[in-house]
Amino acid sequence: MSLIILALLLGVMFGIVTGLIPGVHVNLIAILLLSFVPYLSTYFTKIDLGVFLISMVIVHSFLDFIPSIFLGAPEGETALSVLPGHDFLLNGRGYDALKFTISGGIGASILSILFIPLLFVFLESAYNSLSHFIIPLLVIFSILFILQERRRLWALILFLLSGTLGVIVLNGINIKQPLFPLLSGLFGIPVLVISLFNQDKIIIQRVSNNIKLLRKNRITSYLKASLSSILVSIMPGVGSAQAAIIASGFSKHKKDEDFLVTLGGINTSGAIFTLTVFYILGKARTGVISSLQQLLSLNLQHYMILVVAALTSVGFGIMFGLKIGKIFANRISKINYRKVSKFIIVLIILLVVILTGLVGFVVLSVASAVGLLAPCLKVKRIHLMGCLIMPVIFYSIL
Repeated sequence: MSLIILALLLGVMFGIVTGLIPGVHVNLIAILLLSFVPYLSTYFTKIDLGVFLISMVIVHSFLDFIPSIFLGAPEGETALSVLPGHDFLLNGRGYDALKFTISGGIGASILSILFIPLLFVFLESAYNSLSHFIIPLLVIFSILFILQERRRLWALILFLLSGTLGVIVLNGINIKQPLFPLLSGLFGIPVLVISLFNQDKIIIQRVSNNIKLLRKNRITSYLKASLSSILVSIMPGVGSAQAAIIASGFSKHKKDEDFLVTLGGINTSGAIFTLTVFYILGKARTGVISSLQQLLSLNLQHYMILVVAALTSVGFGIMFGLKIGKIFANRISKINYRKVSKFIIVLIILLVVILTGLVGFVVLSVASAVGLLAPCLKVKRIHLMGCLIMPVIFYSIL
C-alpha cells in the first residue's frame, strides 16, 4: 500500500513538471517509463506504475493551463485557451481564467463518475453509431464558425491553410511530438509577437476569491465538457481541441469564461473516460493509455484502483493548480513582459529544435507565419483549428 501511495505522489510530481514545462508531455514520460520497467519492477508492481501514469495525467490536465494562460505557450489540449486566457491576463484576470479551467475540471470530473455506469451499459452498442457522427459534426461546426465571420473567404482560406499544414505535419512527415511545433506556431508565437509590437503591459493581477470553483449556473458547461470528452475518449484522432469546438457550437452565450470552463472540463474528464473506454472496449486512445496497455491486462480490480487514483489526483491537481497559479499571477506583473515574451519565444524555438529537430523548426516557422495571418486579416483564430480537424477527416477517409 505504501508503494502505491508513493507511485501516486510521484505521478503528481511528474504531472506538475509536464504541466508547467512546454513541450514536455505526459506521453514522453509514459514512453520513458516503459523503457525503465525492468528496473522499476524490482520496487513497484505494474499496477503501481499504472497509478503513476494516471495520477500524472490528471494533475497535468490542471497544471498545463498555467503556461498557456500566463505565458502563451500552448499544447494540444490547451491551444484554444491561449486566446481568451491572454485577454483575461491583459485585463488583470489571468488567475480568474485559470480558476475557470479548474472549475471545469472539478465539475466535469464529478459528472464523469455519474456517466461511467452509463458507459458500462451502452458503450459497446453505441460505439459504432457514434463513429458515424463525429466527422459530420466537425464539418458542420467548422462551416458554421466560418459563416459567422464577416470576412468569410479569409476565414475559409485560413482554415484550409492550417488544415493542409496539419495533414502534412501529422500524416505526411516523420517527426516526434508534431503537435508542439505546430500548435506553438499557430497559437503561441503569434500572441507573443503581437505582444512585442503592441507593447502590452501586464497589469497587476487580481487574485480574487470571489470566483467559486463550483457553481450551479455552470452545470451546462460541465455537462458539455463531460459529453464532449466522451467523444475524445471513444473516437480515434479526436482530441480535446476538436471536442471543444463541437461543445462551443452548442453554446448560446459564447462567453470566454464559459469556454474556459468547458475546455478545462474536457481536459480532465477526458483522462477519466479514456481509462474507462480502455477497460470496456480494450481500445487505447492516448499515448499514456497505450503505455498502460503494454504494462498490464486491466481487470475490474485494477480499473477500480486506477479510478480511485484518478479522483484522488483531482484533489492534488486543484491544490497545486491554485497555489502555483497564484505565484504566477502575483509575479507576472512585476517583470518586463516584453522581455518575458522574447525569452519565451527563444525558449519555444530551443525546445522545438531539441525535441523535434530542424524539421520541427521548419514546421514552427511555417505555422507561425500562418498563425499571424489571423490577427492581420481580423478573423478569429479558431479557424486555425483546421490543423487538427482536417487530419481527422483525412484519417477517416483513408
